[in-house]
Amino acid sequence: MTRRAASRDDQDRRKPRQRMMLLGTISACGDVARPRQPIRIRDLSATGLMAVSDTAYDQGAIVDVEMRGLPPVRGEIAWVDGKRFGVTFALPINPLLARQPLAKSLPPRLAAATKPLRRPGFRVD
Repeated sequence: MTRRAASRDDQDRRKPRQRMMLLGTISACGDVARPRQPIRIRDLSATGLMAVSDTAYDQGAIVDVEMRGLPPVRGEIAWVDGKRFGVTFALPINPLLARQPLAKSLPPRLAAATKPLRRPGFRVD
């Protein structure tokens, strides 16, 4: 690794990260034996993520990651440590979109239907 590449990696590692517990799915491109597997995303930034999975992935594998609030994101497995692994995204994302509550995206008509229902004639004190 050249000195220039090492400093670029260090700069990427310093980008702001958001620690979280988010569920998602991952699929390795061209892997027909295991089309889509669940993952637990623990760390997310604009350029990558750290996740935990019961399925092992090889470093350098090209993957598609799906998370709530974002379209599928293509990336590469950058490192693997047991069940934990890191993915570097091909294009930057907005990690705040993955953290938005789902209730904000409900149409007003459906949001009104989620209010607690009360049975007519039944009084609660």
